Amino acid sequence: MRIVCQKSELLKSVNIVSKAVAVKSPVYILEGILISAEGDNLVLYGSDDTLSIRNTAKAVVLEEGRIVLPARLLGEILAKFDDCELSMYIQENNVVLECGHSKTVLCYMDAENYPEFPEYDAGNAIRMFSKDVISMIDQTVFATSVSEDKPILTGILVEIEEKSTRMVALDGYRLAVREEAVESSIEHKEVIVPSKSMREAARILPPDESDVRLMFGDRMMSIVCGDTQINTRVLQGDYIKYKNIIPDSFQTRFIVDRMELYSSLDRASILARQTKTNVVNMSIDGEVMTITSNSEVGRAREELPVNLTGKNLDISFNSRYLLDVLKEVEDDEIVFDMNTAISPCVIRPVSGGSYLYMVLPVKTNNAV
Repeated sequence: MRIVCQKSELLKSVNIVSKAVAVKSPVYILEGILISAEGDNLVLYGSDDTLSIRNTAKAVVLEEGRIVLPARLLGEILAKFDDCELSMYIQENNVVLECGHSKTVLCYMDAENYPEFPEYDAGNAIRMFSKDVISMIDQTVFATSVSEDKPILTGILVEIEEKSTRMVALDGYRLAVREEAVESSIEHKEVIVPSKSMREAARILPPDESDVRLMFGDRMMSIVCGDTQINTRVLQGDYIKYKNIIPDSFQTRFIVDRMELYSSLDRASILARQTKTNVVNMSIDGEVMTITSNSEVGRAREELPVNLTGKNLDISFNSRYLLDVLKEVEDDEIVFDMNTAISPCVIRPVSGGSYLYMVLPVKTNNAV
């Protein structure tokens, strides 16, 4: 193998496919990147056997070949090279990297032992803007479970309908639902995608209106954008019927400025974090919400205006669960719907239905 390319182009591809590479694997070759020089293309591929990423880099292929190099080591070496033209070639059973006045010789692994890139089913597919896919992932993935007690909850449920696509995450304490209007020929399709795969996809995709194709099979989901293809295995099993746990009526509703609430909760959470439960107390009384937190080292109090409809209410929450929502939502104002101090709180937009969050309160001695 012998290729010539810009160092920056190769480093960009290495950084992309490295997101799928296992940091520590009992199969050492899975800590590497497959580099294939064929025809006019230099194709890089990384996999941890669940997530697989393939990217094409711009290069001049002088001699074809396939090798596997350690992902982390290769990325560190390229990052230290000057930004100039790079040559890569095989010499005496090693690979040589030359860039400017720098030269590095590495051992490589046999590409024949690397797993093949998984095939995907292009039959069930939708098209979206890249920025919208990123937004849907970012606004739901934080609510996936980190516990393996219920493995199905460690993934994001992706629901595809003829007129919309929905992503859902649930960890037993909170629920996140994000929806986009998307025209498709799919009547109904559901897959559950590991949260790690979705996080890495959001980091790789460009935050613009680039065209993204999402393709869904029974065991695989693929995301294709430009020269990058992301394949991930999907989780097997039935997701919780989340629509059945969302309350359909409320006794207390208030509209509040999102950033004012975020700032108040953020300040109150400093002391709340000193307790095991991370609790903040919210008292809605007329047009004023009072937020308090108490710990052994002190107490905090915040007041802010709200637009209340219905009953006054005292309720407590894990501050982190509310802050996670407020940090991702972009609306200036949002709606809180509640019934009692021990029933779920639903957060939604003032108009439309692009998102819905549900957070369970923390039971306190004053809960009724």
